[in-house]
Amino acid sequence: MVKRVIVILLIGVLGLVSVSLAQKTEVIFWEAMEAKLGTTLQTITDLFNKENPNIEVELVFVGNGDQLDSKILAAAQAKTLPTIAQVYPAWAGSLVAQGVVTPVDSFADFSSVASQLYPSIIDMSKINGKIYTLPFNQSIYVLYYRPLMLQQAGINPPKTIEDLANDAKLLTVTQNGKTVRYGLGFRTTYGVLTAVARQFGGGKYITPEGSLIINSPQNVQALTFLVNLVKAGYAYAKYDYFDNELTTSSVAMLIGEGADLPFDLSDVAGQKDGLEMASFPVGISNQTSPLFRGQTLVIFNTATAEQQAAAWEYIKFLLTPAVQIYWAMNTNYSPLNKTVVGLDQWNLFAQSTAYNPSAIAEGLANGISYSETLPWWPSVIDNIRTAVENAVHFTMTPQQALDWAQQQSIIVQQKYLGK
Repeated sequence: MVKRVIVILLIGVLGLVSVSLAQKTEVIFWEAMEAKLGTTLQTITDLFNKENPNIEVELVFVGNGDQLDSKILAAAQAKTLPTIAQVYPAWAGSLVAQGVVTPVDSFADFSSVASQLYPSIIDMSKINGKIYTLPFNQSIYVLYYRPLMLQQAGINPPKTIEDLANDAKLLTVTQNGKTVRYGLGFRTTYGVLTAVARQFGGGKYITPEGSLIINSPQNVQALTFLVNLVKAGYAYAKYDYFDNELTTSSVAMLIGEGADLPFDLSDVAGQKDGLEMASFPVGISNQTSPLFRGQTLVIFNTATAEQQAAAWEYIKFLLTPAVQIYWAMNTNYSPLNKTVVGLDQWNLFAQSTAYNPSAIAEGLANGISYSETLPWWPSVIDNIRTAVENAVHFTMTPQQALDWAQQQSIIVQQKYLGK
């Protein structure tokens, strides 16, 4: 009799488990977070799954950002999209144009979530007047520096763009006519030019009306600033990362993204001189004007209504203050929830950490996205990157280089518009 009761109870329990499993909503998340970034995201996702027993978010690592974008665009054509994915802003625009993205402002409690985020975050998520995405892994451009080198030169981290130029000169070391240490290093990328151009009143390449302004006086002035530092021998520029230069201590300062920190710290491990961050030097506005670079989260309308609702719950969880603090502390991506900077946990972490993580959270209300949400914008990014390389390698003047990028990008735009 007792055995029979136990069997009946077990059947009942198994029945409840099968009902619970049947009610669990599966969310497939295609993402591009490598190494520690990936393990941190997995920890966050495991916690979400534990706190939401009716939802199961499965992370699917697809490769780096470009590989992920390519796979998503192919999946959109094949109608095999996941529930949610990370995408770069321009690719988000392409996916919206294909009609496969659910606007996040269509969810009933969107306004409550949006009120906790910096307005700049909401602005960069707008496409055709609607908010289709919300950013998650966003890094801003900062200035890295070797503190001992600055101390030996008797200077503090530069606060203005003029200070940056002067300090690059002071920190450059030559021996027997050969430069053994450059004061500044920077990558020849669209992002670096845009971050610098922001300080000259530029950094925008298209007007609200759709006219391209790549070769604006402000953008030319910014590129000239960088080229002059290279020409004077105070800066070293290349497209690749600066792993070797950090390991050999052959640069004193470096323009980079906040999320580069975990990789840069490993490059200087074991050296007497560590690595610290400072906010990007300010220009004519005299205020920190960050440039965000990273991916946004999209929910695909090819998923069921239940899956879309579950994905929205997951996005809300990712943007909560507690998760944003944990994410920032472990990845050096910027915290996007504006309440974070006022929390004791963040301030204690910022004050007690040697590399000055407060730099990744300064001026975020004034930030802009590095990219437009236009399907054809990746070609513009490539054109501007080529212009930067041509200018810093002296095959074109800054004016000629940006004139060329302007002309090439107009061709791309007109082709897209069918003109």
